[in-house]
Amino acid sequence: MKRRHRLSGRLILLFLVLGLLIALTVRTGFRYGFQDEFRNLATPHLMEYVDHLRREIGNPPNREAAAALAQRLDLQITILSLDSAWSSHGVPADPADIKFHRHRLSNGQKIEAGGNDQQFMLRLKQDDHTLLLSHINPIESGKLPLIISLTIIVVLLIIALAYHLVRRLFRPIETIRQGITHFGEGDLDHRIAVSRKDELGELANNINTMAEEIQQMLESKRQLLLAISHELRSPLTRARVNAELLDESDPQKRIIDDLQQMEAELTELLETERLGSRHARLDCQPVSPKLLIDTVVQKHFDKDELTCHHNNDEEMISLDAVRVKLMLRNLLENALRHTPEGAEPPAIDSLVTEQSWEVSVTNGGQCIPAEHLPHLTEPFYRADKARQRETGGYGLGLYLCQVIAQAHGGNLSISSEENKGTSVTVTFPRSGTG
Repeated sequence: MKRRHRLSGRLILLFLVLGLLIALTVRTGFRYGFQDEFRNLATPHLMEYVDHLRREIGNPPNREAAAALAQRLDLQITILSLDSAWSSHGVPADPADIKFHRHRLSNGQKIEAGGNDQQFMLRLKQDDHTLLLSHINPIESGKLPLIISLTIIVVLLIIALAYHLVRRLFRPIETIRQGITHFGEGDLDHRIAVSRKDELGELANNINTMAEEIQQMLESKRQLLLAISHELRSPLTRARVNAELLDESDPQKRIIDDLQQMEAELTELLETERLGSRHARLDCQPVSPKLLIDTVVQKHFDKDELTCHHNNDEEMISLDAVRVKLMLRNLLENALRHTPEGAEPPAIDSLVTEQSWEVSVTNGGQCIPAEHLPHLTEPFYRADKARQRETGGYGLGLYLCQVIAQAHGGNLSISSEENKGTSVTVTFPRSGTG
């Protein structure tokens, strides 16, 4: 089975990709637009701040002024010289594990800035002294993982909410798909229940309308076919009576054979349409499968060579005997027609189990190509496109057999292998339907 990709999942993926692209675009715009503008605006203020600190501390640095400045700005100021180190908070700041980045201001001054997980620091050099300015309270790095985790959780919740909303938005698509599957299987009574008033709701209503129109068209075709078939019976019956009154001759026999063939085709056509109707009823009665097979063989194939294998098929099963006999006759006629001279005769295998009755008709004819097997039970389908009488009927026999099997709640299958011939197997449940 081919894997089906969900439209909602693809939409969520599309949203994520679009969101990522938008974020990258905004970031790039801020970086090359706003960031440069912000740098131009902030640089004069930074220069003013650095100049202010230098003037307050003095050159050479005044430790008392530095201490007062550190207390007022809540900073730690460290003054390093060649032979001493002083800090406004006792212990001098250690810049050993801080990676500084050098910056040159527009006035030519050089400053160095850097930081780590604990603090941010400015380093200013003037003559033989170095000033280190850092904030007193360490950075609470423990908040960063928490903030990142909460951000990820919120993003995942937003994605889940978006997925739920998209799934809900496109939920009618699955209902429409299931409805179309029902229509494809021939269940035209099914209706798609979509209460939406958007485009999907209109699509569902249009599909329901199409199904109703197709159902009406098929019903009209069925009624027309039944009416024509009924009307043809009377002239065929009169023609056969008149043919029987003619003197016996080869032309008279050929006319009667043709009339019998037309009557058989009309019978199958009528049965097919009756059983295909949703109002069809079966006349199921307890009957022995062995008795049905023997009756059909003795009545229609007493002069033909057939092989019958019965296995526990004398038990009574609820079946419509008239329809099952018609099915068996069609299967045996097909088998005899496609059995070449010199080949083994067709065989009937009948088996009754606790759950079902399985009957198979096998002939030793040529292998049917695999591409034709799924279509043999379609009405009027012929593997021989020339539709010659010698190679088969008019394409309704196997379809009728399948309709009879399905009307009983069973099924029909066909298999064909080289050097083994073709086998048609019909399975009826023991309970039967009616």
